[in-house]
Amino acid sequence: MLAFTLSRLLLGVTALTGLSHAAPTADIHARNVSPGSGQIVVDGGGVYMRATRLNDGSILGGYAAQDGPNHVLKAVRSTDGGASWAQIGTVASAPSATSDIDNAFPLQLPNGRVLFAFRNHDRTASGSYTYFRITLCYSDDGGHNWSFLSQIDERPQNGVNGLWEPFLRVSGNGVLQAFYSSENSSNDQDNLMKISSDNGQSWSVSWTVSGQGVTSRDGMTGVSNIDNNGNVICVFENTEIGHFSIDYVLSHDDGFNWGSRTRLYTAANGRDAGAPDVINVGGQLVASFMTNENSNTPSLDGGQMKVVVSNNGGSSWSGPTVTGDVGSHWGGLYSIDSSQFLALYSFDRAGLVSQKYHL
Repeated sequence: MLAFTLSRLLLGVTALTGLSHAAPTADIHARNVSPGSGQIVVDGGGVYMRATRLNDGSILGGYAAQDGPNHVLKAVRSTDGGASWAQIGTVASAPSATSDIDNAFPLQLPNGRVLFAFRNHDRTASGSYTYFRITLCYSDDGGHNWSFLSQIDERPQNGVNGLWEPFLRVSGNGVLQAFYSSENSSNDQDNLMKISSDNGQSWSVSWTVSGQGVTSRDGMTGVSNIDNNGNVICVFENTEIGHFSIDYVLSHDDGFNWGSRTRLYTAANGRDAGAPDVINVGGQLVASFMTNENSNTPSLDGGQMKVVVSNNGGSSWSGPTVTGDVGSHWGGLYSIDSSQFLALYSFDRAGLVSQKYHL
C-alpha cells in the first residue's frame, strides 16, 4: 500500500484575465466515425480509464478497480495500439471503507518520468468525507513502480467542498498544467487550474478556468490542443440549464488564459449529457460524453457514450455517433494516429474496455 505524505508547495503567479470568442455554428451533419474493432476487455472490474503515449510508442493507461477490501489504481500498457493490454503496476491502494481513490490520469513528461494524478480522499466508516486531495505520484521505470510526489491541492472537509477529476497537460514551453474541479456548494462547482515549473514537485496558487460568476456544477475537464499555434480547448460538463450539458472554453496562449463559455452539446428529450473528454485526431477535434438522451436510464451514467467531431477548431460540431451503447460508464478518449482513436469506457457485462474507431 502506498503511503501518502501531506504537503503543499506553492509558487506565486500573476492573476490572469479571460479571453472572449464567438459562439459556434450548429453542424447537423455527422462525420464518418466508424468502428475499427470490437470491444477489447482491459479489466473486468475496472472503471474510469485515461491513457498517455509513452516515448517508446506504447500506451500507458490508468484506472480504478476493487481488490478485496481495498480500492486500487492500476497501470496497464499496450504495445499494439490498444488491441491488447497488460497490467504492469499498482499506483495506489487504500481501504474502501475509509478512503476514496479514483479519477486516474497518467501523463509522461518530456524527460521520461510518468506522472499519475488522482483524487485521494479520507472518509469515515459511514461514508462522510473528512479530507480532500488531488494527489500526484510518479514512476521512473515506465509505470511499474510508483512513489508519492506532491499534493496538487488539498483541504479538510468543510461543507460541500470536494476536489475531483484531475487532468494533466504540458504546455509548449514545458510548464505542467493541472486542471481539476472544486466544489463551492451543492449546486455550484468551478474548474480550477494550477501550474508547476518543476515537473510537479511544487504548485502555483489556483485560478479559475470556468465557473466564476456562474451558478453551475462545472466539472470533468478534458483539454486538447486545437493546433500547434497555442490554441487549446477545454470541455466540461455543467448544470446551467438545470440538467447536465457540455460547454467549452478556448485558450489562445497555450492554456494559461481562458475565454468565455460556449455550449458544445445539449442532450435531446430534456435529458443529460456529461462526463466529457476531447482529443485531436489528425487536426480534427473529437469530443465524447455520456448521455441518456436515447435511453431509459435515469441518469447519464449508464447511458450511451457518444462522440461529435469538429474540423474547424470547435466553431461547429457534427451530429453524434454512438461509441458505447447503453450501459456505458465514464468514457475517455485516446488518439492513436491521424485517423484513429480509442474509446475507453466501462461497459455493463464486460467491464473496462477499449475500442478502436476511425475518422
